[in-house]
Amino acid sequence: MLLIAGVSIIAWLLAFRTWQKTELMLGNLEHKGLQKENKIIFEDELAKVEGAISLLASLAAALPLLGLLGTVLGMLITFNVIERHGTGQPSLLANGIRQALLTTQAGLLAALPVLFFHHIISSNFRKIDSELNLVFHGFNALTKNNNHKKRKV
Repeated sequence: MLLIAGVSIIAWLLAFRTWQKTELMLGNLEHKGLQKENKIIFEDELAKVEGAISLLASLAAALPLLGLLGTVLGMLITFNVIERHGTGQPSLLANGIRQALLTTQAGLLAALPVLFFHHIISSNFRKIDSELNLVFHGFNALTKNNNHKKRKV
C-alpha cells in the first residue's frame, strides 16, 4: 500500500506541475504571440513536457499493476492462513482478503487522476506543438519571400 501511495503522489505532483507548465505555455502563446527568438525556448520546454507525458503514461500503467501485485500478496496471505488454520475461522481469512481488495482499489483509484491529467496534458501538448509548427512555417515563408525579393532587386 505504501508503494502505491508513494508512486501515486509522485505521479500526481508530476501531472499537476506539467499541466501548469502547458497551461502557462498556452497562455503565453495566446496573449503574447510567438517571436522567432522565443521559439527555441518554447521548443525546449515542449521537449521537457513530452518527456513528462511519457513518464506519466508509464506511471498510469504501473499503478494498477501495483494494485494487482497487492491483490496477489493478499491472496497469498489468505492461502497461508487456510494452510495453517483451515477455513473454520473466517475472521483470520478476512485480513488477507481485505488487503487484496484495498490494494486493488488503491491502484485503480490512484491511476484515474493520472490518466485524466495525461489526457489534458497531451491535448495541450498537441495544441502548443501545432501552434509552434504554424509559426515556424510562417517564419520560413517570410524569410524565403524576403530573400526572393532581395534577389530580384
